[in-house]
Amino acid sequence: MMNQPHKIQIEERVLLAEDGLLLGNGDFSVSLYQQADSLVFRFGKGDVWDRRFDASEDPRPPHIDEIVRGIRDEGWKCGPYGGPVEATKGTDHPDRMKEICQGCPPSYNQRPFPCPKPVGEFAIHWPVDLTGFRLCQTVEVEAGSYRFEGVWDGGVQLVVDATVPPAPNVLAVRWRLERWKPEHGVAQGVPPVWASLYRWADPSISEFQARFYADSLRQIVCGGTNPAIDPLPPPDLGREGSTVFVEQRFHPEATFPEGFRYRLAVFAPADHECKPLDVGLLREARIQVFPRDAATVAGWYAVGIATSGDAGGWAPTFMRLIKEVDEGAKAVDGWFEASRQSAAEFWSRSGLRTDNPLIESLWYETLHARRCTYRAGCVPPGLYLPSSLPDYTHWHGDYHTNYNFQSPFWGDYTANQLELGDAYFDGMKFMLQAGELIARRYYNARGVFIQLSNYPFVAPDDPLGAVPMGRMAYMTGWMADYYWTRYRYTLDDGWLREHGYPVIKACALFYLDFLKQGEDGWYHAFPSNQGEDGFTGDPKDFTDKPQVNQHIRYALRIAVKAARVLKVDDDRCAEWLDRLEHLAGDGGGSPEAVPPLEQELCVPAFSPHYVHKVDGSKPWPVAGHYLFDWYLGHYPWMLMQALRSGDCAVDRVYPTFCDMVRRWRHPNGLLWAMSVGRYGHVGGWTESTGILAPLQEMMLQSWSGVIQVFPVWPLTEACAFDNFRAEGAFRVSARCGNGRIDNVSIVAERNGMCRILDPFGGRGQIRKADNRPVPFRRLDGDVLEMEATAGVMFEVIDGLKGFQ
Repeated sequence: MMNQPHKIQIEERVLLAEDGLLLGNGDFSVSLYQQADSLVFRFGKGDVWDRRFDASEDPRPPHIDEIVRGIRDEGWKCGPYGGPVEATKGTDHPDRMKEICQGCPPSYNQRPFPCPKPVGEFAIHWPVDLTGFRLCQTVEVEAGSYRFEGVWDGGVQLVVDATVPPAPNVLAVRWRLERWKPEHGVAQGVPPVWASLYRWADPSISEFQARFYADSLRQIVCGGTNPAIDPLPPPDLGREGSTVFVEQRFHPEATFPEGFRYRLAVFAPADHECKPLDVGLLREARIQVFPRDAATVAGWYAVGIATSGDAGGWAPTFMRLIKEVDEGAKAVDGWFEASRQSAAEFWSRSGLRTDNPLIESLWYETLHARRCTYRAGCVPPGLYLPSSLPDYTHWHGDYHTNYNFQSPFWGDYTANQLELGDAYFDGMKFMLQAGELIARRYYNARGVFIQLSNYPFVAPDDPLGAVPMGRMAYMTGWMADYYWTRYRYTLDDGWLREHGYPVIKACALFYLDFLKQGEDGWYHAFPSNQGEDGFTGDPKDFTDKPQVNQHIRYALRIAVKAARVLKVDDDRCAEWLDRLEHLAGDGGGSPEAVPPLEQELCVPAFSPHYVHKVDGSKPWPVAGHYLFDWYLGHYPWMLMQALRSGDCAVDRVYPTFCDMVRRWRHPNGLLWAMSVGRYGHVGGWTESTGILAPLQEMMLQSWSGVIQVFPVWPLTEACAFDNFRAEGAFRVSARCGNGRIDNVSIVAERNGMCRILDPFGGRGQIRKADNRPVPFRRLDGDVLEMEATAGVMFEVIDGLKGFQ
């Protein structure tokens, strides 16, 4: 099996930032690619957004009572994304019907903002007149570092090492030029290696769309083409003492009333000059960095950023950065060491080894990308990785909640990376502010309504005030379930009390007020479409839809469970239980039997009873299927349902999983969620990092309350995972190969009951690390049950081998 260190290595030029190797600390990230004569570092940061929200042409967001009348009494009929609108039963307000039944409002469909923005680039320019250039660029995953090696005929070699430490937000670079001779240089006065830091002027959306179409035959979805829409103001240059910086300002809005801004500065040794260029006709801010001695063949650079979103704001952050860089090369060395230690700590939390290098690399590459771009306490990305962004992106690069925002987080807790998974809640803070506003203004409801489209800023009003897209009730329950998932993986009552339960409660309160009791005595969920359905004219199509009902049931159920853990809100629990008992069945009418997997608290989105049905017994997906042909982004979600179905055939699912990885993996290890041929080059997709979840689910499942090791894994393929986290606050390690499971070890973080499906087909025994047997009970279905003690490791072994 593969051993450390794990590398992502590319031996050719990378031409686009989205394909570039990644560095980052979860807040500040870098994508590395090449131009004709330079190595380019493209920067991204989660809080850098054009936060303008122009609702001047939007209709008044509809109240739910208006939608009730329209669907029930007037028979509204329209497509999901706009187009013709019809009142099949007639209406006295045709203009109002048409203005709100447009899928999404003009602020979404015809404005390019709100949207995330690229920060800028730093380029190291190499010798231009040497020939026979070859390169190798490598990310050392466990070290969190990047190395570039460029070699020319004759042996001249440029070596660049780079890293991003956990703090501050800075790119640290060391470089050297080996075997360089004066006769190699022909450009008078120009050193062989120099650098530049720059931020270009934001193009107008009309200019960008024209170029995007010319290059890709595509248009940015939901961006508009209006030439009257102003881009961001051009970047500027400034100086703080001896430090020259690039500054980009943004328009004032509620989150940052004085306008968001960031400063980007480059630092170099004292014998270098940082020279600002006249903004001039290019309308870009550029700083060139030259060694004063043209014979310089080694040195260091640092590029740091301070933003309005940093703790305390950009000004103190920027001054701290300047002070820290005063130590020069010593500071750079310290950042490299801090980065190495941070990476080592991260990778000590869990590990994977397998005979299949494609799969082992996938696990490390995906977690590396997430480590670079997500971190608790920071603004998480939307649809695209921040350092890979073009100037505008599809769907505003938003927090899309019909699976896209959720998907990247699905595998974090199983990988035992709580800090990655907890970044979810930083994004949710913005959704909760908008959600409380929508619930109160447009539903007369308590709690929160989670909207389909959200952004990391203070929402002045409903950000998607139109239908059918803007009044879908299933996201509220879906977004709540991750709070309960976090608790189930940690059993942290303090976290549940302070962070989890208030949100779970708010979502459940919304459903209390949203559900209405009908004449049949049952509570009904009306109106709400599911998926991205349009209106058909028939109210039955928007009553008690399965996707909506399943999330409502789960949200109410976890609210009761959380309240009982904390011993609070007995009266509220009684209301939630009453709704559960009297909630109409899927599709309306009398309640049907709740599927067994719901009784076992399977997250609705991963239940095989969910909206999307997957037959895991057949080869899936194959060529011709949309997942294979152009839409990998849906695949992790669909595969999770198949893996939890209980009848998922290993020999059908695993080979196609490998095929999908091979088909959609880019050189930097990222999988592409949607085809470039259909959508163009718009950045690295975040949702496809959710592939981590089904990969780990093949090796470890615990959602049912019973730990299963290698439930859907080819046991002939050697595999070992260490310290994966299971629900119930257990950390599990296991190995398999040669057609059998070997050892399984479990460490409990809390006292409590542990149940594990006997991995040895009825022969399993349990022992402590000192080889003493542990008493257990054998339940139906070969489930072993025992009392676990916090901090104590125990092993499940094959009883035929005995205690050795």
